[in-house]
Amino acid sequence: MAHMAHTDSPAADDRAEARLLAEIAAGGEHAFVELYRRRHNDVYRFAFAMAKSRSFAQDVTQEVFLNVLENASRFDSAKGSVRAWLFGCARYVTLDRLRLERRWTDELPDEGAAVGGDERLLADQRVERLHAAIARLPVEYREALVLCELQELSYAETAAVLGCPLGTVRSRLHRGRALLVAMLDEGERAAADSGPRVATPLQAGEVCS
Repeated sequence: MAHMAHTDSPAADDRAEARLLAEIAAGGEHAFVELYRRRHNDVYRFAFAMAKSRSFAQDVTQEVFLNVLENASRFDSAKGSVRAWLFGCARYVTLDRLRLERRWTDELPDEGAAVGGDERLLADQRVERLHAAIARLPVEYREALVLCELQELSYAETAAVLGCPLGTVRSRLHRGRALLVAMLDEGERAAADSGPRVATPLQAGEVCS
């Protein structure tokens, strides 16, 4: 199958990826490789933001795409995009693993390599503090924040992934942002008290990969 680039149109991407899933359901190996290339980073970033662990995110990504191989025929385009369907799978796998392993905030990634001076170090510390704060949120607020802020799903898409009403998404997102800001403010105050130089204040909107 020819290489299928992302387009400027989300609707065109949705149609292309729905065709890929249909080909996967029919046994198309190249279609699976293409869908993995297009969407594995989305799944990984979701799982990493939820658990703050690279190994956890890698395991979730692998399991989600194994599920794609086994259940591609169950995708229903009338219920949403392929991307949203993949996030639904990722959410199920992530919550199941979190329940089994009881790992919410245990592991910090240690693969940051060498930092290039104070500015780079401060930037890395900002990202680390942000991910640590996200991982401390109750899971219902965490997943809403990650889907809307990090993955930039609409409220409607997020509601479909979470299986809850639109108003619930808005409420969880509002509460999650408020809790995150409070955690970040608390962390900034602690950093200011304990050291001579700290990074500029983090904002709740700085959710990053």
